[in-house]
Amino acid sequence: MVRVSFLFSSFLLALSSSAQTVYTGESLDGFKVASRIDVSDLPLNSLTKVFLRMPKNQIGQNWFVPVMVAKGQNDGKRLFLNSGIHGDGLNGIRVIQRVINDLDTSKMSGVVVGIPGANVNGMLQNKHRFVSMSGSGSLTDLNQYFPGDTTYPDDVYQYVGTLWEDLIFNNNFTAAVDFQTQATGNTASLNVDADVSVPYVQKMVDLSGADVAVTKAADPESGALDDNLTNVGVAALTYTLAGPRVFDAEPIQRGYDFAQRLISDLNIHSAANTTLSASSKMLVTDTVDTFYAQLGGFVETHVELLDSVTEGQVLATMYDPHGDIIDETKALHSGIIMELMTDPLREPGALIASVAVSKI
Repeated sequence: MVRVSFLFSSFLLALSSSAQTVYTGESLDGFKVASRIDVSDLPLNSLTKVFLRMPKNQIGQNWFVPVMVAKGQNDGKRLFLNSGIHGDGLNGIRVIQRVINDLDTSKMSGVVVGIPGANVNGMLQNKHRFVSMSGSGSLTDLNQYFPGDTTYPDDVYQYVGTLWEDLIFNNNFTAAVDFQTQATGNTASLNVDADVSVPYVQKMVDLSGADVAVTKAADPESGALDDNLTNVGVAALTYTLAGPRVFDAEPIQRGYDFAQRLISDLNIHSAANTTLSASSKMLVTDTVDTFYAQLGGFVETHVELLDSVTEGQVLATMYDPHGDIIDETKALHSGIIMELMTDPLREPGALIASVAVSKI
């Protein structure tokens, strides 16, 4: 459940007007540490690499999140790139590292800010979710808790709230992309999730080069980063770059090319050789049929990502320990396979497949 209050939102608005970069005087691996980052304070024509100081863990030591800021020779629009909000979602990290390191700040007008790995807690534990150690421990999806709350006595709220208050909300971004992957045990096509009724978001979708675009109505109560950015006037979408816990060259390159196209379209920096192929095709839909295991067992899939499927087609078969069929998963509508399990051991409620429904 997401805890959001009107008073807290008003508090954030007040913060945004008085924000400034605050360095703590510490360093980590030779990089400065900041408790708040305001790109307006940073010098023109600069590439800044810093750690954002996060809340303390159970042994009284702070978490630190890496931040990269490329600021141009002139003022302009501001783009925010996030990755690793889930600890097993690594492809976006490499996208951001490459994109920002490749920018020539002397030829830029505007700012690109990147977080190459937001959930350092989950990354350290090889977990999709944030790991809390109090009591018997718990796992929490950070992308259900934005905007968080730094004053609330809870590690997840404070962690998310620090990202939001001290880096994301206060920098008045023009546009934002949250790069994710599917969770461990699953994989996905390259797909974007976006509210195209928001100004400029449709253009972002068009530039994405994704296999599938899922349109939605943004709901800040979901706690999702993109929905909360949209709620404060930022054009934002989530871009899923295939599967977890790998650096997968093709999705990384496609994410990189999209980021460069977006930077160029925002007139921040000119991009070279990232034009979408005329043969690029993207299924746009507002309906996704997602299938979860109803029983526990061993599942064999009969389809691959991006396969076209028809209503009634068998997508997967579940077997008991002796190899007898105990369940089948069948397509409800025609469409293409957007997400698919990779681990055949499925508990009740585990993902089996999702179908992006064709509207034609």
